[in-house]
Amino acid sequence: MSNTTARSEALGATLDPMAGYDRTTSVWGPITMLAGMAAMLMGPLLMVFAGGYTVSPGTLVTAVAAIALVMGVVWVIEPISYFPILGSGAMYQAFLIGNISTKLLPAAVTAQGRINAKPGSPQAQIAATLAICSAAIIHVGALVLVVAVFGQWLLTVIPADLLAAVTQFVVPAVLGAFLMQNIIGNRKQPKVLITGLAVGVLVIYVLVPMVPALATAAPLFGVVLTAAAAMLMFRPNPKAGTR
Repeated sequence: MSNTTARSEALGATLDPMAGYDRTTSVWGPITMLAGMAAMLMGPLLMVFAGGYTVSPGTLVTAVAAIALVMGVVWVIEPISYFPILGSGAMYQAFLIGNISTKLLPAAVTAQGRINAKPGSPQAQIAATLAICSAAIIHVGALVLVVAVFGQWLLTVIPADLLAAVTQFVVPAVLGAFLMQNIIGNRKQPKVLITGLAVGVLVIYVLVPMVPALATAAPLFGVVLTAAAAMLMFRPNPKAGTR
């Protein structure tokens, strides 16, 4: 009975190659995702259990809650919106590699456009998979060349004072770029920008000095208060629909 089933599956894969492709990706996709998750968690776990660092449960819960409040909607929207373009195999690749909207999705769409593949077709799925493979190879190659080779040499020639200044201000520079990106993306909604700025100032310069114990939960309070204020400002007007 098992031989008959195996022959049937082999015959089906021969008649429909995409069936075998989908079956293989559905098996190895979750395995590679779980392996990637384990590899990413290995560093923090080693720092806690072998490096002597400690993280309180309250800080961990606060950080996870703050990230979930900000990115929770994206966790649902991105898979739904990306799947018709990428397909199952490329979806596993994309979420394992990262930088989907800025690097992998444009590469996949460009490859599909070059061969005039219809979205959702087998040709589009294969094109997306190969495009993501190419983008990842180029990305890793560039990182090895620029960071591992050129970056190490650059550290030897930069003066110590300049290197200390760069190290000190790199985090504010990254956060400033992130802030400006959000400001530009919401420039047509000045109320949101003003509200977010006001809530940030209130939490950092009023709430935290008054209650120092809430310092670790400041990001969570800022996100919750900003979201609540935005929901109140953009609450639909029942009277508008009756006109």
